[in-house]
Amino acid sequence: DLYFDGGGDTYITESSADVLKFVVGNDAVMQLSEGAGAGNLVNMGTSCAGFTTATITYDATDTSVYFSRFGHKAFLTFDGGDITDLHLIFPNVSGNFLLAIKQDGTGSRTITNYKTFDQDLGNERTVYFAGGSNPTLTTTAGKLDILSFFWNNDDHRAYGTITHNF
Repeated sequence: DLYFDGGGDTYITESSADVLKFVVGNDAVMQLSEGAGAGNLVNMGTSCAGFTTATITYDATDTSVYFSRFGHKAFLTFDGGDITDLHLIFPNVSGNFLLAIKQDGTGSRTITNYKTFDQDLGNERTVYFAGGSNPTLTTTAGKLDILSFFWNNDDHRAYGTITHNF
């Protein structure tokens, strides 16, 4: 066992062969299991897993969203104009990612190109959106849309959908 405090209630233990249990305050918060052919398992039990939302800096020409550095959730507000290229940079693992995009006080802002890159800024592609074309954003001032992406790191493709008008 590896203990992290003097009280003995926060530690990592190998609870059985190829199983690590993380205990905090005597509560088992996570367990990692190597399952060979059955697959590995991260069991969060009754714990909640969450992400901090990264605030993205608007740039009219090139706005970059670094999911590879800042986590799975991001928030962007238009700031005075359209965006020509939205660069989505994904980590070296497959996953699901969310980008909330809010219109500024004027509204009617658009994004021309949705470009994707891997963690090394390589393998440039465009997002594959449901229906085959870029989504139309809600253009009402102050309204928000949520873009959801599945990043397949095996072939470096992002598949996207949009939820409108919040």
